[in-house]
Amino acid sequence: MEMFNQRIADGRNSSRFRKPLNRKKVQLTESKIARSIEARTHRVRRSGSRGRIMGNDNNIDFSALGSRRRTFPLSADESGRFLRIVSGALLIDRHYQLFLWLRGEVQEFLPHDILISAWGDFAKWELKLDVVSAMPGARTVGLAQQPIDGILKGCYADWVAGGRRPLLVKAASVLESLGGSDGPIYDALRDMRSVLVHGVRDERGGHDSLYVVLNSGSITKGRAKDQFSYVMDSLIGQIDLAFRRVAALPIASAKGAVEHSDWLELSAREQEILDWLVQGKTNIDIAAALDISPFTVKNHVQRIFKKIGVNNRTQAAAKYSQALRELRKYLEHSPVER
Repeated sequence: MEMFNQRIADGRNSSRFRKPLNRKKVQLTESKIARSIEARTHRVRRSGSRGRIMGNDNNIDFSALGSRRRTFPLSADESGRFLRIVSGALLIDRHYQLFLWLRGEVQEFLPHDILISAWGDFAKWELKLDVVSAMPGARTVGLAQQPIDGILKGCYADWVAGGRRPLLVKAASVLESLGGSDGPIYDALRDMRSVLVHGVRDERGGHDSLYVVLNSGSITKGRAKDQFSYVMDSLIGQIDLAFRRVAALPIASAKGAVEHSDWLELSAREQEILDWLVQGKTNIDIAAALDISPFTVKNHVQRIFKKIGVNNRTQAAAKYSQALRELRKYLEHSPVER
């Protein structure tokens, strides 16, 4: 018993040599544990919201990702078209393929008659340019004698000032720098009524790629401004990818590179009539569809024959269809680069 009491006494005495409890460290540890639990809870909540990002209709609900974003679902048909656009962009390696790609399903989202691409060092104004269009004279080669620096400087400044977001402007305000200048490119530009300015910022290289898209009609196709901007963010990225897959055309020697497609020197109306012609429509059918007289259609058809070097409707349809088959065959049999 005495030995037991002695051990208790020894224990009490030894407690005096123990380190006092540090209340601050305890409070700090408790605080860290509380923050850790809160962070884990927050992650669980976020993972729950991720499950709601993809709905049953496979449309992305951007409201789950941020209060400033909204949901702009595409229809099943639009989703299919957009997927084909993305796939087609990966297979382009020639300017002619780029032209046909832009004239295809891209037009369903971004109708345009002229697309101007500019990329490089905008601060030093050391740029390369490319013009893609089916309109007469609207070609890269024409920029040597018909510079468009005034248009590009204004568009780039407005785009940067707007936070590098899709910018819709009236063509008149963009083209006012042309003044009374003459030339095929200038004439084609003056026929435009609406303009989209957007681009892609290369944060690594510190350079921008700018795209000025012009159309003789509406570009938005009835979409609300926010929805249109949402679609353009994705589409311009694909257009930028497609342009990067082809070598730049030197302006001084661009003529030889585009001679093979000179037969496409058609106006927007002639291109439209040729599209109907390829489908086997008669002049009367085309006139009814376009709300013009059969005599006007006949005159257009004759000019189309002369421009593309054919003698009849069958030859015209065959020549146009061959160009489209060439692209389709390429897309079907070429491996997708990854």
